[in-house]
Amino acid sequence: MQYQVKILEPTDLWYLQNNINKETNKYYHPTKDIPFAQQVEIRLENSGVIIQKGSLHRCIGKLNYGIYKTDNRLKDMWVALRTEIDYNAPVYQGTGMVYLEPRQKGNFLHYTYLDLSEREQWEFDDGVFKFCSDNVVIGAKRLKFRQIAGSNDGKWRLAIKALPGQISRVVAGTTTPARVIELSKGEILIADYDMVKGYTNGIEEDYRKLGHFGKGGGEGFVWMYSGEGKLLVTENDGIGLDSF
Repeated sequence: MQYQVKILEPTDLWYLQNNINKETNKYYHPTKDIPFAQQVEIRLENSGVIIQKGSLHRCIGKLNYGIYKTDNRLKDMWVALRTEIDYNAPVYQGTGMVYLEPRQKGNFLHYTYLDLSEREQWEFDDGVFKFCSDNVVIGAKRLKFRQIAGSNDGKWRLAIKALPGQISRVVAGTTTPARVIELSKGEILIADYDMVKGYTNGIEEDYRKLGHFGKGGGEGFVWMYSGEGKLLVTENDGIGLDSF
């Protein structure tokens, strides 16, 4: 499974019909919005991909379509401990191209890929997960109400792990650039916003009040992470910057 993020540009005819000089105003015009779009293209070569529900735009090639469902493999894997409900999502297998829904300018995402091994499990909110190779096991659980209120990334938490003896890939999408950091034993991460978009097994997550309202102040509800493992973080989330 290989993927590419492309920016789709208006045609020469669009510039002509809107009386815009493409040579001088290709990306910006003071009175008209130029409609760029972002689209992910996934190339399959005798392989498969599991995509986020509702994200397919089109596909072409010698492909088979199916629905991924949780199965008995979960019973023998750590991911089962984090699974409360069955999870299903579209699966495309074979050789060909899969195109995800284009995103209009102003709603572009930054995509981060992560390699998974059978010894390392990642957890993401369902709004962060975009697609992954099909050699994985996926489980799901519903977030607590206060976690949903403190995050804009969905209502479900997905746990993803590679099948035994295989290496898989998962791609996450975030509104600002993301990077992986490591949390060592004895360290703790506290954030006043939804900074962490994913984490590995060994990390404990909590969303709780820090301090007491009306009794000397406090930070209100904060996200807290402890343990030992990796975190996918967006340090510039919510401050209007698009790069580190």
